[in-house]
Amino acid sequence: MRTFRRAFGLSLLAWIWFLPGCTTYKLGLPEAPPFRSIFVPAIVNKSFAPQMQTALSHSLRESFVSGGPIQLTGTREAADATLEITISKYNRQMATSNPQDTGQPASFYLTINAKGSLVNNHTGEFYFKDRNFNQKIQSFGGNKLVERERQNLLLLARNLSKEIHQEVTSAW
Repeated sequence: MRTFRRAFGLSLLAWIWFLPGCTTYKLGLPEAPPFRSIFVPAIVNKSFAPQMQTALSHSLRESFVSGGPIQLTGTREAADATLEITISKYNRQMATSNPQDTGQPASFYLTINAKGSLVNNHTGEFYFKDRNFNQKIQSFGGNKLVERERQNLLLLARNLSKEIHQEVTSAW
């Protein structure tokens, strides 16, 4: 009987101790973003990546259309928020060299950097401003490096759009 009282007292004390910590816990999924619709104007390309703004724009719009929970709109006026993206840098760096000729690359690292700002269209305040987004992949191809690089630009754009989409729609 004495151990029962002691165990009951300790459990009651523990319950009282931990109860305040549980009051702020929210059951279920994280909160949705504070906006329901978004406008993505034309992406600005300040890099030397050919046609990267087109590939990134297409991939980013596709992410918002299929990825929910935010609706993509066609005009700034119809949207709650605007996402402005500028591709700032594209870099190609030799990763490995050809074993027969060390001056000839066998693969490249392709890196793309972009900056993004997300603006509340109703108040003009920024949800985030000039946030950096970066992606890097290795492009193989031997004697077809130029062709492989062109193909991998699409993959780089897709990876970058996923990163941007995740940042915009992640838990608030």
